[in-house]
Amino acid sequence: MTVVAFAEKNKAAAQIAKILGDGEVDKISVEGLPAYEFKWKGEEWLVMGLSGHIMNYDFPEQYNKWSEVNPGTLLGIDPEKFVTRKEYGAAIKNLAKRADKIILACDYDREGENIGFEAKTLAEEVTNAPVARARFSALSPKEVRKAFESPVDPDHNLAMAAETRQILDLKMGAAFTRFVTLSVREKARTKDILSIGPCQTPTCGFVYEREKAIRAFKAKDFWKITAIFGAKGGDFEGTHRAGNIHDKEKAAEIFKRLKGAKEGFVVKKTVKEAKTSPPNPLNTTEFLKRASKFLGISPEVALEVAEQLYLAGFTSYPRTETNKYADDFDFKTLLSDFARQKEYKPFAESILSAPIVPKNGDKDAHDHPPIHPIRVAGRGEISAAINIPHAAEVYDLIARHFLANLMPAAVFEKTHLHLQVREEPFDSSGTVLKDAGWLEAYPFENKKDKFLPFVEEKEKVDVKKLSNTKSKTSPPKKLTEAELLTLMDKHGIGTKATAPTHIETNKKRGYFETKGKTVSILDTGFTLMDGLSLTVPILIRPDIRAKIEALIQEVEDGKKEFEAALDEGTILIKEMYAQLEANKKELTANIAGTIKDEAALEDKKNYIGTCKACGHVLRIVQTDTGRFVGCTGYPDCRNSFPLPKTGALTVLRSKECKKGGAAVLKVGNKYNWAVGIGPCFKCELEKECYPPETVGPCPQCDGSMFLISFKESRFLGCTKRCGYTHSVPKTGKLTLLDKSCETCGWKLFRLKEDENPELEFCVNRRCPEGRKYWKQAGSRTVPRGQAKASAASSVPAPKVRAGRTPEAKSAPEARSTSRKAESPGSGKVSKFPAAGRRKESK
Repeated sequence: MTVVAFAEKNKAAAQIAKILGDGEVDKISVEGLPAYEFKWKGEEWLVMGLSGHIMNYDFPEQYNKWSEVNPGTLLGIDPEKFVTRKEYGAAIKNLAKRADKIILACDYDREGENIGFEAKTLAEEVTNAPVARARFSALSPKEVRKAFESPVDPDHNLAMAAETRQILDLKMGAAFTRFVTLSVREKARTKDILSIGPCQTPTCGFVYEREKAIRAFKAKDFWKITAIFGAKGGDFEGTHRAGNIHDKEKAAEIFKRLKGAKEGFVVKKTVKEAKTSPPNPLNTTEFLKRASKFLGISPEVALEVAEQLYLAGFTSYPRTETNKYADDFDFKTLLSDFARQKEYKPFAESILSAPIVPKNGDKDAHDHPPIHPIRVAGRGEISAAINIPHAAEVYDLIARHFLANLMPAAVFEKTHLHLQVREEPFDSSGTVLKDAGWLEAYPFENKKDKFLPFVEEKEKVDVKKLSNTKSKTSPPKKLTEAELLTLMDKHGIGTKATAPTHIETNKKRGYFETKGKTVSILDTGFTLMDGLSLTVPILIRPDIRAKIEALIQEVEDGKKEFEAALDEGTILIKEMYAQLEANKKELTANIAGTIKDEAALEDKKNYIGTCKACGHVLRIVQTDTGRFVGCTGYPDCRNSFPLPKTGALTVLRSKECKKGGAAVLKVGNKYNWAVGIGPCFKCELEKECYPPETVGPCPQCDGSMFLISFKESRFLGCTKRCGYTHSVPKTGKLTLLDKSCETCGWKLFRLKEDENPELEFCVNRRCPEGRKYWKQAGSRTVPRGQAKASAASSVPAPKVRAGRTPEAKSAPEARSTSRKAESPGSGKVSKFPAAGRRKESK
């Protein structure tokens, strides 16, 4: 007789074969996949591992073209189940043809039963061999032999519960994702898929609600009055019983009454003994929360590590809702093994020395025992057997949790002092650990002592310091992954097996991320949740999903037929979809607008600022016919502003238009432009916005001298346009320094010319120091026509608006100005360039 067994994974199949075959196992290949052959109880056995689900639901091909199918149509279509792993399908049929009996040995939970039924369905296409089910919670020799010696009937209801979930999740996920994505694409350019999932979306909703509360939070001031008291045993702190006082005057009044106090006395002393019980046994949710909190491991990684520990025979099955041990659980045998392992020996011996009484929870799902070690091992052995990160840490957490669960409560002594200072009440508390109990084995819980000195009632104490401290209320903290798992479990979002997957899906979609142990929502996630919250809030709340999970559970319990559950679940989904359609305009406007805003904000080159008309984003828009500043709120908002037709545009982030322009742009290297106002050189406020960098006072009037540079010449001119000009070196790199001449007060220049060393000097010809420079420089540095000019050379200049650049004129006029500017001393300089030139000029 030939028996064929199908396990959920190859590693499990190898473990089963090793146990049943007593080590005498032949590894063979079936359709290119590994299988194991051995003899057990006089029968030929073939065991093969699958690869999780090898079949999946999808809509018929004609419904998979998004642009051609109304998303709502999918809610009335029955999806089809396809084989997704062809090689496994072929291998199952190959082995089934040889079988006189088939045993399903996948993991014993909803999904495992369903995977086994996938193999059963394919096998029944080629054979009529009877099918049985082997159930076990650990890959230990004892449990595996017991399961295969006494197989049971496959659980049809359990498998159909998983089937119900798959179909309803596909319908909702596909229809809603397509509807939202296609609707948003009508208004915003985006290739992103806005994924909506029946569990994924409420999971993100929890993070969104917390983030919304954080953003809406407004800090409030409060005052806290504290005192440092002194006693024989040392100093200690007390807090005024009013606690956080939000009325400033009230706090000041209390503090005024206390001011100058030198002593207080103990009105009452209370000492109580408090016990902290050990934790309940680990179910999946509690394990994932503690792995995240204590080890900093994400739920998905923690579950994968626990799965590998289970497959390697170190721990029990990691997917369970049970948190209480069966009455016949064999603690003594396992503890005896722990007593032989150095790391855990003291705790195991302590437990064995007294009656063993676990601290049980109240949930027995009748599927698996709590997660616990089934084989004792040190860190080195774990790391050698399972070559993935965190394996040893996760095993240690599970082992210590198991031991702590069997140890006595931790005992604390808590002391509370009620003190008075000038009739004002103060409180001080302290805690001392008297007996560590289970905490001895569980270093993850940090219980620190807070000592108080020994004082008696009516005893006087010194008041060493009084403080009235102002603080601000703190916003809610970001969710941790452990808190998120708690919310999901409380509201029935997902199952013990799928909860980590829903968290990870949101991360992959770019909806939220984890930083350390906290979860932070990302812009895309907030945008999507915000849009749904304002239009179809039921989508992000857990209510509907909880109802669907209840339907699935009824199928598992045999209280509802598979088809009936599908019909009821589909009706619930259609109700939500109707709301989605009814609010399409508001939903897409909100999401599309935000997507446009985010894209504009990321485009730093073209981002201008915020539209005052609608609050969306202003950005530079390039078209075939020109360019302008437009609003991302278009077409609802038609706010726009013209731009110069030519010249490269650079947004000057540090500049602010005094007339309220949306932003200031640099147009080439010619002039500035205020968005919504126009060119800055036409504005009467230009001098205020761009004050010139001056060299020193004008010798002729109360103006100041500043550097004017043209393409072929440069000189100093007066800000008051009095006509006075002053020469500077014609060639070389000229830099205005912050240093000043000690004789005349003009700022110094630095000159770097060809291979000559840098030279710092005063350019003022009226200054002795300046004259020294000009004398050394010689006539070669003096502009043509000024070799004999006096230090007070001056010319009249026509009154022309400062700031108008040569580039703003016609080409002939610009050339004319350039030629005239070469002889500033000649009195023929017609126009000045814009104030505020750069320090350096060539």
